[in-house]
Amino acid sequence: MRRPILLMAVALSARTAAPRSASAQVSTGAVPTDSVAAALDAFGFTEEGLQVNGRYARGNTTIAAGDTVRGPLVVVGGTAEVFGVVAGDVHSFWGDVVVHAGGDVIGGASAYRGRVILDGGRVRGTMESWQRRAAAVAAAAAAPMTRMRALTLSAGWTAMLVVIGLVVLVLLASNIEATARVLEQDFGRAFFVGVLGQLGFLPLLLLTCIALAVTLVGILLIPFALVAGPVALAGLVTLGWLALGLVTGRALSGARRDGASRSEALRALTLGVVLLMAPWILAAALQGTGLAALVARIVALAVSWVAASAGLGAALLSRAGAGRRADADRPKPPMQGWQTPTPIAGVAAARRPIPARPGATPQ
Repeated sequence: MRRPILLMAVALSARTAAPRSASAQVSTGAVPTDSVAAALDAFGFTEEGLQVNGRYARGNTTIAAGDTVRGPLVVVGGTAEVFGVVAGDVHSFWGDVVVHAGGDVIGGASAYRGRVILDGGRVRGTMESWQRRAAAVAAAAAAPMTRMRALTLSAGWTAMLVVIGLVVLVLLASNIEATARVLEQDFGRAFFVGVLGQLGFLPLLLLTCIALAVTLVGILLIPFALVAGPVALAGLVTLGWLALGLVTGRALSGARRDGASRSEALRALTLGVVLLMAPWILAAALQGTGLAALVARIVALAVSWVAASAGLGAALLSRAGAGRRADADRPKPPMQGWQTPTPIAGVAAARRPIPARPGATPQ
């Protein structure tokens, strides 16, 4: 792991001076001295050690046919042309390694910001050019996100959430309606329960794993619990967030809240999802503006957290919508036949006769 990390650091420090052509031809003066030292250190080399126990050269270097060179051979800022024999490894920094016909490298060959090319020759060890790929990855990671890419990501997430919401509304209409009803009745309570659910998820998952570890069968179920727990939490958060989008869309569009019209519910859900994602779209539009972009991202993160927390709480209170639906579908107990109706319009209620006790005198 030490070599990739050091070489990525070298790539970031020298990418302005290093070329980007396919052949990676570099003049020796264009390579920073500090970058060369870091690259050599990544392989455990020093210039003094190579001059004693190998061969070190700057610029294009050729091993002529019939010559035998003791390795390692290290070339900086040029191409290592091998027509003869290298009894060891060949390394090229900011250049290529080309093994021509008749050339033989007893060890391996590697090229940093270059290529290893077999032109009829042979390399008995490994051939690597991963350093070039590491430099490209480091440069890509260092490049800031553009405004167009941020807008594309925000629009893509919005579209995906709209599609998921439509699927949930079609397949789980009663569940999302019951969850939305909880948000409409008491948003504050739902938010508080959602925060408690977030704080208690990891301890609950840990206690579940400890309880399962008591038995042999439970130990086998621990991996399932570790996967099913986060998946269930993500499902509850998604259901609650979409329910909040449905409530928001209905509040702004004036749609009915009885769930009778499927088309109105679809329009309200789409509008609500777009409105909940609007802070992220605004933050993407302000990408690259400095402080304004930072404030917009903080606001978007806060809005998303509040929405996710309240949605999670509503999903927990409604038991993912199944609890409220079960209560609504439970039949009411019938009226007792002996109950006396309340007097209406001055009509006195009849008094129920009381049976006489044995031996008592009738009144």
